[in-house]
Amino acid sequence: MKDILGIEIGNKTIKIAQLHRGVLRNFVAVNLPDNVVIDNELVAFDAMSDILKETIRANHFSTKNCALVLSESDVYLRRLTLPAMSEKQLMVNLPYEFKDYLSEDKDKYLYDYSMIRLIKGEEEKVTEMELLGAVVSKEKIEKYEQMFKRAGLKLVKAVPRETALSSLVQVLNKDSEITEFAILDLGYKTSKVDIFKEGVYEVTRTIEQGGETVERIVADVLDVDEHVASQYLEMNKDNIQENERCVDVYSSIATEIMRVMNYYAFENRDSNLETIYYCGGGSYIKRYVDEIASMVSLNLEPLSVFGPEEDKDAYTRGPAAIGACIE
Repeated sequence: MKDILGIEIGNKTIKIAQLHRGVLRNFVAVNLPDNVVIDNELVAFDAMSDILKETIRANHFSTKNCALVLSESDVYLRRLTLPAMSEKQLMVNLPYEFKDYLSEDKDKYLYDYSMIRLIKGEEEKVTEMELLGAVVSKEKIEKYEQMFKRAGLKLVKAVPRETALSSLVQVLNKDSEITEFAILDLGYKTSKVDIFKEGVYEVTRTIEQGGETVERIVADVLDVDEHVASQYLEMNKDNIQENERCVDVYSSIATEIMRVMNYYAFENRDSNLETIYYCGGGSYIKRYVDEIASMVSLNLEPLSVFGPEEDKDAYTRGPAAIGACIE
């Protein structure tokens, strides 16, 4: 298996992971300048090329092949149940499953899928198939290809964030008896809950609030720039993580997470979901995590518990980048 770089471009940081024979070899998370990514959408492709080129050089990554994590602004993703059919028939039918989501002619998009399970009927004959379908604009992929080419890299794979996480989960969870759990991403713009059932991706719920709100409070309280506030927040300067206004934000997000999990339990009465694994920049704010633990009646564990201690930061900050590398 050739080495490949998994790259996730977030609102605040770019995460790059390199796997060698399935083992994490190198990882870096680098803060982005303002206005390169706006509301989860990359808008400055040339600037990102320069950032990529410098980051790869400075951190001694040793391969040019890249797997890009596609954000929700890049890709439409749907869980589908369809009659049993050949792969050729499926690729003909997939565009029609997304017709209500597309603003342009169907030929301007690329379609793909990952199989979840085959459903069998009488005499063990496959009657239906459950899959995760995805569609992305051809123009958007071409922009990414040119961006990577300008940085001296080659885009060989593009995967939705949910698919990248699912690939990682299946590897991390292969020796575990736990088949139903959630991954909580305590991100910058938003907080996301991804739920996995029977070891495969089930659904994502997004909370429209994240670490950015806390950083703005810190910037105001300490009278500093928001970039400096981010550093002060993580290092807990002057015990700023315990500021009452910050705690109010933690509590608000924790309440929404609790509602998401309660609704899932209500809709899935047979659910065995017991554990939420958390990751993202908010993982470094202890009071934030404690607030969530006090609100949610489930086990709360860091996603990094699955990886070796020396890779803790990578599994915390960039699990999707790691998952994108996995075949």
